[in-house]
Amino acid sequence: MNTAPPGSQQLFRLADVRTIDQLARALGVPLQIFQDVIACEDPQQIYALHAIPKRHPRNPEDYRIAWECRQEPVARSHKAVARRLDDFARRRPISYPHAAVHGYVRGGSTRSNAQPHCGARVAIRADIENFFPTITLERIEAMLRTIGMQAAPAKALARFVTIKGALPLGLAESPVISNLVCLGLDKDLQSLAEERGVRYTRYADDITFSGDANLPSREQLRATLAKHGFRLSERKFRKSKRGQAHFVTGLSISERDYPHVPRKLKRMLRMELHFCERFGIGFHAEKINEDFRKTYLRLEGMVKYVAYIERRKSKEINDQWQRVLAVHRGPTSHAKIESRKRDDRFVIADETEFTVDGVKYLAFCCVRIANLERVEEAIQILLGDYLTKPGAKGDLDVLQAVGIHYTDAHFDLRTKTLDLMTDFLSWSASIHFARLDSSSKYKDTYLKLFADSIRQELITSDEWTLHILVERNDKVKLPSLTRVMEAEYQRAATDGARRPSSLPSVQRVEKASTSSLTLPDFVLATFRNYAQLVPDDRVLDFERIRDRVRYIHDADRGVYYTRKKPFVGIGSA
Repeated sequence: MNTAPPGSQQLFRLADVRTIDQLARALGVPLQIFQDVIACEDPQQIYALHAIPKRHPRNPEDYRIAWECRQEPVARSHKAVARRLDDFARRRPISYPHAAVHGYVRGGSTRSNAQPHCGARVAIRADIENFFPTITLERIEAMLRTIGMQAAPAKALARFVTIKGALPLGLAESPVISNLVCLGLDKDLQSLAEERGVRYTRYADDITFSGDANLPSREQLRATLAKHGFRLSERKFRKSKRGQAHFVTGLSISERDYPHVPRKLKRMLRMELHFCERFGIGFHAEKINEDFRKTYLRLEGMVKYVAYIERRKSKEINDQWQRVLAVHRGPTSHAKIESRKRDDRFVIADETEFTVDGVKYLAFCCVRIANLERVEEAIQILLGDYLTKPGAKGDLDVLQAVGIHYTDAHFDLRTKTLDLMTDFLSWSASIHFARLDSSSKYKDTYLKLFADSIRQELITSDEWTLHILVERNDKVKLPSLTRVMEAEYQRAATDGARRPSSLPSVQRVEKASTSSLTLPDFVLATFRNYAQLVPDDRVLDFERIRDRVRYIHDADRGVYYTRKKPFVGIGSA
């Protein structure tokens, strides 16, 4: 198995930042976006507000407020902040994340949160009142100073990650910040548990203690929370014993082996799947007065949830769901923000071959951009400035002929190009790779990766006018790509899935005439160096652009690597 570069090297040196320009660069956020967000007085110009009713509302106005970025570049910026702040915090001597925390951490889930409490004779569950709104801008700024940031950058970052002076639900970095703010609380609650010989976990605002006896009292929890600026939700304080409704984060902990989904939920799911299998999803949705699409997506989510929690039952329930899908697959569209502007979107695609541990791979990259003309112009200006600079290094004739490409560019030009990509251009990428066992299988492997990537691009380009520009490859002709595109678009239309407003065009382009091919070329080259563990500083170039890579897909294993499950090497779990 290939492994990642040594984790000891500090990549995001937020403690050294002193100015707003430095902060935006260190966070991977374009300066203009950073300045616009912190200066905006009306958050609904940048974010869409969603009022989500609570499960058991006390009155019609009892709901949660969640925020969603209206524009993709802003959403990517918040994701970049989340990853870099998380990485920075993990490398500070603050024991982050706390071992008892299972919400918003890698590998954490409601299942892992309930597991330590399985078989406990008695448990208490407590909620923090108004968890996210209680984490104010001032508290975030103080926390950032505590973990090592300078005063001015800490204040600017606190403004960037808050809405109306408080930590919002829905933005990518809110979970990281909430766990950082709660570090002192977690340490005190863990000490309280250890003093009494019981177990403690926290999942977001949900606190649990369990053991055979001697659990903390309501008064002790109230006092500890108050010490750290939080309030106990009096109406959500619960104590349960084995034999009663013994639940933690919605899962039964009465058995000693592993958490179980409540029997009532499983019975309801089996009954609904039975009706769908017999009469169809549409008929069932009509009978329960529910929108067809909502029924489909709700059942699909419940099936995945039960199969994940109770893995011994995964085959049984998945087989039943597949029988339902055999009758009617159902639509896969999700809700979208109506105010988001949809026009032309371009996908620039390229491929590369590389070898890891004697095994050859083919990788395919798609880069999404909205303004092709602006990207082309920016790259051409960068190349022109470099070629006309006295003393420019590298093979200038090759650069003049084919444009900026990673393998042909000198280190100086690579750095300038990466600066342009991360600081000024708006784009995002995905990478798909698979083994290339022989040259005779090249075309089949290429088309498989192309189909995988197109399937995702159709979803993310819902209602856009999509144009696919693919670098010329003499081994795979344009008609083959067009047939794949037509088949995937027709499948999406049949399933009622997200898709562009019309069949996307597919066009072959040359490196010499299409400057924007520089983007997928650099993404693939830096990914290749990272995967191969190139023994020099080139291996770190991928870290500079990783925030823009939405996912990496290992097509052989069916594994998707994302921000929450980062790629660390070929074959990583």
